[in-house]
Amino acid sequence: MVSVVSPEPRETIHDPACGTGGFLLAAAWEQMRKKPLARNSEVYTAMRSRFSGIDIVPEVVRLCAMNLYLHDIAGRESPTEARDALLGDGRRTYDVILTNPPFGKKLSYRIVRDDGEIDTEREDYECQDFFVTTSNKQLNFQQHIMTVLAENGRAAVAMPDNVLFEGGAGETIRRRLLHNFDFHTLVRLPNAFSTSRA
Repeated sequence: MVSVVSPEPRETIHDPACGTGGFLLAAAWEQMRKKPLARNSEVYTAMRSRFSGIDIVPEVVRLCAMNLYLHDIAGRESPTEARDALLGDGRRTYDVILTNPPFGKKLSYRIVRDDGEIDTEREDYECQDFFVTTSNKQLNFQQHIMTVLAENGRAAVAMPDNVLFEGGAGETIRRRLLHNFDFHTLVRLPNAFSTSRA
């Protein structure tokens, strides 16, 4: 995915579901360092400030920050944040987005109150930038990516099979992708679990 997107040293790289930083580290950073322009010391130094990532789990963000620091990407401040990327990004846009957002259709979550009782709360996102309201995380991440991708930017996203071929919200997002973006390639990988052993 990174080879196809081919990030350049002067571009901003973002992962809205960064986890421990796999795309930012081994992927984008290693790819960008090989470019001839990265041999310029000023460009190389500036590359470190062009990376950003978000993850909702604070512990994972700390691991990502450590990984970035150990690979000489992050300085005193980590380019990663612990927050929910789907709640907006302040109109900031990125040249390259590489991500593998969390899979699932979590409609609600449980909260255990101080008195031991359990409450259930719905987890829906109604963002101003989203054009479809859905509880499907993958579709919400796709909408988020579409809103934060810079003009002429590029994105590579790993999603579960068939998510863009659903009816309803999936169909609406697919149509918007095909009509409003230069949608280049959709790769479907075979299901590894469907093979039988003799």
